[in-house]
Amino acid sequence: MSALMAGLEQDERRRRRVVLLVVLSCVTGLCTWLAAPFGIVLLTRGEPTGWALLAGGTIMLALTVVEILAARRAHHPPVSAAGRPNPRFDEPQPSPDPHGGLSMAGTQLGSF
Repeated sequence: MSALMAGLEQDERRRRRVVLLVVLSCVTGLCTWLAAPFGIVLLTRGEPTGWALLAGGTIMLALTVVEILAARRAHHPPVSAAGRPNPRFDEPQPSPDPHGGLSMAGTQLGSF
């Protein structure tokens, strides 16, 4: 039972981390949306503070993209770890029942 609880706690920690990353990406996206266009407007007026706002907006945009990708990666962890390939993965398994059933090949049952 403790392994199950540890798995549930790990899922909860991952869920909290995803929520935190999504909230941070929303906040930095909002800051980008406020800083970059305002910096461009200040640059067109010839004010040097526009460069600082534009640079800050660009950095915030890059940070937003990184946070979104990190949240996506944390939300969907890898399904399996790398390892030895299973040689019997694609091999068909014959039925253990030697008598078969109603849908045996060649009996024409179930066909029209």
